[in-house]
Amino acid sequence: MSTQLSVPTTTEKTHHNGMFVALVPWVLFTVVAEHGTLKAASIITLVVAIAIALPSIRAREPKIIELGGIVAFFAFAIVAFTADGSTAEWLTRYARAVAAGLLAAIALGSLLFVPFTEQYARAELPREYWSSPVFKALNRRLTLLWAGVFAAMVPSHVIAGTLDSTPANIVFNWVIPIGLVLLGLNRTQAMANTKAAA
Repeated sequence: MSTQLSVPTTTEKTHHNGMFVALVPWVLFTVVAEHGTLKAASIITLVVAIAIALPSIRAREPKIIELGGIVAFFAFAIVAFTADGSTAEWLTRYARAVAAGLLAAIALGSLLFVPFTEQYARAELPREYWSSPVFKALNRRLTLLWAGVFAAMVPSHVIAGTLDSTPANIVFNWVIPIGLVLLGLNRTQAMANTKAAA
């Protein structure tokens, strides 16, 4: 097989769907934590994270973001149910920042093994493309991009927790993170288009 084997451009356009499904528990955690309790947010998102991860676990192709979600929300649940009042209050205020930081760490950690975006891209491609240098390099860049997006959310969520007001919540917990995701999507598409033109 040639080391210059090209990778079909449909991969970068379609493998997001599986990746974004894996991120549903993290988004849900943000919503429930804001409108409910940390206990409820932890339990609900843990159940959803397990449900999302089960198909890949049963297929013996577990995804690191999905497994990371199970571990993270299990840990959140333990703390929510065992921590003293002041710790629970602090975690409730900064839970979104902690979650974003964990997500960034999981994404970066995946680079030591298989970049997490590659795990989803593989589902869209024949096995012959998996070892392509183009495919490998693109997914390392995409994983770094999304790790950066998640990491950039942390200070925004910290500011929201520190200011603890409705305007700060709207701007720093929602507007900026959504903007970062849109920027990530735009950069992802630009990187895919650059690869396709190469």
